[in-house]
Amino acid sequence: MVRSVHELRRRAIKHLTVEDLRRLIAQDVGLRWLLPVALDFLRETAPQEAAAGWYDDDLLSAVLTRRESVWRNAPELARHLDETVRMLTDLSPCIQRKVDQFRTALPDVL
Repeated sequence: MVRSVHELRRRAIKHLTVEDLRRLIAQDVGLRWLLPVALDFLRETAPQEAAAGWYDDDLLSAVLTRRESVWRNAPELARHLDETVRMLTDLSPCIQRKVDQFRTALPDVL
C-alpha cells in the first residue's frame, strides 16, 4: 500500500484514475490539490448517479471521511461537497451515515 501510494504521488494529477484519487485521499495525500479534482468529478457524475438510484461510492466515502480540520481550512470545498451530496438520492445507509457525520461536525461552515 505504501509503495503504491508513493508511486501514485509521482503521477500528474491529470493521469490519476478515480481509484487513484480515492486511494490518495484516503491516505490524506495531496488533499489541497486532489480534493478539488475529486469534488468536481463527483459533481459531474452526480446527476447520472442520482438517476441510477442506489448510491454507494468509494471516492465519496473517502472524501466525506477527511478530518474536520481539512474542511474548516477549506470551507468552500466543504460547501461544494455538501451541495453535491444534496444532488444525490437514495444513498446507501453507510454513505448516509458519513454524510450525517460530515454535516453534524460542520454546521457553522455549511
